[in-house]
Amino acid sequence: MRIFHFIYDHVNNPWVAGGGAVRAYEINRRLAQKHDVTIICGSYPGAVDYEEENIRFCFVGTEKNSYVLSTFSYAFQAARFLRIHKKEADIVVEDFAPYNPIFSFRSFQKTILQLHQREGLTHLKKYFLLGIPFYLVERFYHKSFANIIILSEEIRKKFEVIGNVAIIPNGFNPALLDEQPDDQGFGLFLGRFDINKGLDTLRDALSIADYNMQMVIAGSGKDENRVKKLFDPLMIKGKIEFPGYVYGRQKIEYLKNCSFMVLPSRFEGQPLTIFEAAACAKPVVVSDIPDLQFAVKAGFGVPFRTGDPKDLAEKLKLLYHDKDLRLKMGTKAREYAKDYTWDRIAEKYEEFLLKSNE
Repeated sequence: MRIFHFIYDHVNNPWVAGGGAVRAYEINRRLAQKHDVTIICGSYPGAVDYEEENIRFCFVGTEKNSYVLSTFSYAFQAARFLRIHKKEADIVVEDFAPYNPIFSFRSFQKTILQLHQREGLTHLKKYFLLGIPFYLVERFYHKSFANIIILSEEIRKKFEVIGNVAIIPNGFNPALLDEQPDDQGFGLFLGRFDINKGLDTLRDALSIADYNMQMVIAGSGKDENRVKKLFDPLMIKGKIEFPGYVYGRQKIEYLKNCSFMVLPSRFEGQPLTIFEAAACAKPVVVSDIPDLQFAVKAGFGVPFRTGDPKDLAEKLKLLYHDKDLRLKMGTKAREYAKDYTWDRIAEKYEEFLLKSNE
């Protein structure tokens, strides 16, 4: 089977190198052992086509140092790429983003749309009237697709999707299950630097905390300068460490050595880091949005009221002062994680692609 996978994100994209890019790579490198896979990503300064793990990576759009120009030009150039090369594919997967839809269903019959998260009215809060087109695209675009992959039941409900739908969650590297967890007394945030990730709530919670807890905030993103400025007073007090974007062994060391991880997001799809933390036997403190409650139900998540720094401070204090609770929740976390390795996720993904290609 010849697969074209269209996704703006790439693991080296300076603006958007999040979980979607990692998911695309991890699943497709497994599919590429039996199938022909090409991933078409948005271009950025220095991006060059290459091949890795039997996957061909192609970059389309402008290389100018502008996220806005990059994401919009990707939409046009990716659609053009599909029109030109459509005879070279058997099936097309389009990762949805309201800022760069490529309308793959117009050029190709066997298409699958992959939905990660729905922002809804947040588009209007962020961009006012300019957000209306993004809101409308997000609301109606998926209705043109017969085959859809969704990460969770919560996301399916948000989009009100029916028909040929597969719920295929995120996963993690199975090697994490072999790591020996430690507990070195610090909290960890790991993810994209975006204010909607709730980092301002975390800052306020740490500012009012009456205990001397260290917090590592690892990642990068378009709001990096803004985020670091937010935490300046806490950095002066020595409460915060910013190691930057971490990956590979460095990322694993933070995951296995932290006491717990915190995800204070206002909205989410399904963050990879929550599965990685679980695989490393770590509890998580999560905002009480529906998308993160699976961790609470599985017994390794502690919820707090979204956007409430006082409640977050109390929940952080609870875990920080109770090592026995952390160990107990960590055991439940690792047990839960065993069903979500990338190997298992890729098998489910392949089954749906083959079914959609019949």
